Amino acid sequence: MAFNFGAFLGGMSEGIVDTIEAKEKELSTIKIMDAEAATRERLAKNSERREDNKRNTENIGILKSLGYSDAQASWILKGGSSSVALYSDFATKAMAKNIDPQTILGSSLINSDQQDPRNESSLLSVDREGTEIESSYGIKTDVISEILGEGKKKPKEYTSLQAGHAGTFSLLQAAKADGDTAEVNRLTGVLSDWKKQIDKASPEVKSETQWFSKESRGRIIKDALTLARQDLDFTVDIDGNITSKIEGRKGPAAIAKLNAAASIAADAEVEKGVIDEQLLGKAQRLKDTALNALTSFGRSVTNSAGQADEIKSFSYFKTQKNADGTMLPKNFIDEIRSSNSGSYKAGDVVLVKQKVNGIDTVRIKVFTGIPTQKVDDQGTSLLVMFHDAGEYSGRT
Repeated sequence: MAFNFGAFLGGMSEGIVDTIEAKEKELSTIKIMDAEAATRERLAKNSERREDNKRNTENIGILKSLGYSDAQASWILKGGSSSVALYSDFATKAMAKNIDPQTILGSSLINSDQQDPRNESSLLSVDREGTEIESSYGIKTDVISEILGEGKKKPKEYTSLQAGHAGTFSLLQAAKADGDTAEVNRLTGVLSDWKKQIDKASPEVKSETQWFSKESRGRIIKDALTLARQDLDFTVDIDGNITSKIEGRKGPAAIAKLNAAASIAADAEVEKGVIDEQLLGKAQRLKDTALNALTSFGRSVTNSAGQADEIKSFSYFKTQKNADGTMLPKNFIDEIRSSNSGSYKAGDVVLVKQKVNGIDTVRIKVFTGIPTQKVDDQGTSLLVMFHDAGEYSGRT
C-alpha cells in the first residue's frame, strides 16, 4: 500500500498552524492581563500617592499653624506621623508656656524669619534622601526641658511690685499646702526681697490697695479660720468650716473668728504703712461679726446665770451669787488679775463692777484670751483680755 506523503505533509502543516495560532492567542491574552494588572497597580499607587500628598499637606498645615517655619515643618514631616505627633505635642505645650515653638529646633541652614525665602532654598540645597538634611537640625534640649517642666526654672518676671508680691505670696501658699519645705524656704526669701523693695518704693506705689491676688486672699482667710478654730478644739472641713456640734459653744466659735481676724489683718499689712485695703476690710468685717456674736453670747449666759440647757455643762458663768440669788460681782481689776493668772478659759462670762464716765455700773465681760490693752496695777502691768458685752441691769 502506497504511502501518501503529500497528504501527510498537508495534515501536519494544518496542525502546526493551529498550534501557532493558539500560542499567539494565549500570548495576547497574557499581555492583556499583564497590562490590566499594571494599570491596576499604577492606579493604586496613584491613589496612595494622592492620599499621602493629602495627608502631608494637612500635616504641614498643622505644623505651620503651631508656629513652625515652612522648612522646619518639612523636616519634621520626614519623620512620619509619629514625628508630626511628637513635635505637635511639643509645640502645644510650648505655646501654653509662652515659648516660641520654633526655638525647639535649631539649624545653621534655617533663617529665623518663617517667611524668608532663604528657608526653602536652604532646605532644597541639600539632598532630601541623604543624611545631611536629617542632621541639619539640632533639638534644643534646654528648651524641651523648659516645655516639659524639667531642669532649672526661669525666674518669673513681674511688671510691678504689686504683681510681684501677689504672685510670690500665692506661690508660697501653694508650696506650704504641698509641704515642699525647700520651696517654702526659697519663696519666703523671695517674698522678703519684694517687701524690701516695697519699703523703698515711692508713696504712689505704696498707696496701692491690692497687694494680694483674689486666690491668695481666699487662702489667707481660710487658713486663718482653720487654725483659729482648731486651736479652740473645733473640727473643721477643708474650707475651714466648723463640722463639730457648735451648740453651747457659740462664744468660743466667735473668739476663733476674732483670732482669725487678727491674723488676717496682720497679713494685710505688707510692710509698715503699706496695707492691702481689701484684705484688711475682710478682717474688719469678720471682727465686727465676732464681737456682735460675743455680746449676744455674754448676755445669753448672764440672763440664765449659766444654767441654760445648752450651756450649763460648760460652766461659763463665773460670778458668785448670794443665797437669795443676788449677784456678787467683783471689781474689774480683781477679775483682770484672776484672768492673768490663768483662772479663765475662752468663753467664760463674769459680772464686774466698773466705773464708766465716773458712774458705778455692773458690766458683762466675756473672757477671750485676746489682749486688747494694758492696765497698771500698783506698778504691775496687766493685760485686759475681756470683751465688754454691755451693762447688766438684772435682766438682759
